[in-house]
Order: sequence, then structure tokens, then C-alpha cells
Amino acid sequence: MTISHRCLIMTVRRTGIRHSWISLLVLLLVTAITQAQTGTQPDSKSAARGRQLYDAHCVACHKREGAGEPTVPWSIRRVDFIEAMPLDETSHAWHHGDGQLVDMILDGTPRSRTRMPVWRNILSEQEAADLVAYLKSLWSDRIISCQGPKHMDCM
Repeated sequence: MTISHRCLIMTVRRTGIRHSWISLLVLLLVTAITQAQTGTQPDSKSAARGRQLYDAHCVACHKREGAGEPTVPWSIRRVDFIEAMPLDETSHAWHHGDGQLVDMILDGTPRSRTRMPVWRNILSEQEAADLVAYLKSLWSDRIISCQGPKHMDCM
């Protein structure tokens, strides 16, 4: 089970170790642990579980195989409307590490919350990680090898 950065930060704050070298070291170690999956092929069992979750919760907006919704021209788009972005390799989901993607699924972003529900009380961190595994199963080997912070080196 992956520890989220937010969970780690809350633990550090609760224990009162705010600005110490120990908290910095722990944060760096956990970051290394959560980034270890970034850029690697997904486990097939995890991807299969993720596909079931995707079909149950995500396909209505993000469409089959993560194709996303068609872009609405700016001239006729409502100001507050945001299309469900593609999650396959045609968009920028692969620019984020696995941990970031899990956090976005569970907590959304200020921009995405206008349409996408926050899944934290519905999905577990493991289920969100399985969703990420499914998304990565849609990506080519090259895209997976360029995932996360390395994406700028691959462009």
C-alpha cells in the first residue's frame, strides 16, 4: 500500500516534527518509495481490477479506453464547463507520477472538482492505485518509460 504525500505531511504535523531534518529525510524516503512505481509497467492483476473500477466509475465521462470527451469549441462552451480529459497517452496524464495520479483520483483538483467527484470516501488508496495501473495499461512502453518527472526529457 502506498503512503500518500498528504497522509505523510499530516502525520508529520501531528507529531510536531515540522521543520526538522528528520521530517525532510522521511519525506524524501517516502517520495522515493511512491515514485518507484512511476515509469514501470503495471501489474496485470492490478490493471484488471482497475479496469473494473474504471468501467463502474469513470467510463461515463472519460469514455472507453480513456479517450476522453470531445473538445467543445470555446465560442460555444460555457465558462465553467471542463471536458473529461483523455487518460490514454494522447493527453498529459502520463506527465504525473503514480502517487500524483492517485491523489488526483481521491481528492481531485480545484479545477476538476467542478465536474469530477472526490473519490476519497468511495475508493480506497489501493483501488485508486489499481485505476492508475489500468490507465498505464493504455500507454505504450515509451510513454511509461517517460512518465512523471522524466517526461520533459522525452519530449
